[in-house]
Amino acid sequence: MEEQIYLETTLNTWEDIFKLPPRFMDKFVFRGQGDSSWGLISSLERSINKFYPQNIDNMLIYGEEKQLLKEFIWKYPLYSTSQPDADDIVEWLTIMQHYGAPTRLIDITRSIFVAVYFALAETVFENSSVWAINKFVLSRPITNAYFTKHQINGISHDILEKELLKQANEILTGKTSLETLAPLIYYIDPRLANERLSRQQGAFLMPADIRKPFNEHLKSYYTGEPQTVSFNNLIQYSHAAKYKQTDITILKINIPRELNLEIVKYLRAMNITSEILFPGLDGLCRSLSYLRREGMGNPFKL
Repeated sequence: MEEQIYLETTLNTWEDIFKLPPRFMDKFVFRGQGDSSWGLISSLERSINKFYPQNIDNMLIYGEEKQLLKEFIWKYPLYSTSQPDADDIVEWLTIMQHYGAPTRLIDITRSIFVAVYFALAETVFENSSVWAINKFVLSRPITNAYFTKHQINGISHDILEKELLKQANEILTGKTSLETLAPLIYYIDPRLANERLSRQQGAFLMPADIRKPFNEHLKSYYTGEPQTVSFNNLIQYSHAAKYKQTDITILKINIPRELNLEIVKYLRAMNITSEILFPGLDGLCRSLSYLRREGMGNPFKL
């Protein structure tokens, strides 16, 4: 079995990001976070930790999710006349996530530049980070099991997408026993897109066993400890100088705060702004904050 690797690196200059070839980056989905010390955690997990900091009952989060879903589905007709199928719980969760309810889903994007935007959207003075997760490695246990079950050695993207949604919904509806759940992470492309999701090239990651932290799910996908490499070495790796591209399961790119304002200006020049990523007045008002930042100059230079 080939080794799966977690690499961590730090960006030297913004221009270096363009030295990573598209054929390498296309294997990843991305999440930007405003503090490089943060791990990956769902909003539901964060909510449980906030209100029950001493909790040792791993079924609490499972019961909380069921109650949240029940209330949301019950009240949803008050706000909308169209709704997903009753058994399509994945789609219900994506709607809840879209409007800010705590769920087990983690927002991701297929664009590293959108992820960088979100990493810097709430910070100027912190070191931020972009997490890149290999979507093919995530789906490998699921595709291998499918191959074994159907005695085949290949699968189309459409069939894989349907299988992922099917299995995810079976977990969420209780058709899959909790005792048999493995720490898998499902890469979810929602079937019902909205304008914001489309503009942000958004998708979701869903942990199979909500009783375990998301970080424990991630650990099942790589071997050994995280390895720190220079960004120059990463560029070499991305051209297959050392590791196969599928060997890198997780890549964490830290962004030093000294680069933040420069990158914000680059993103604006690329038309990656709040006004573009968030439709309507919400996006316009969010985008105004960047005008103030650019007028401050670089607070890290004397």
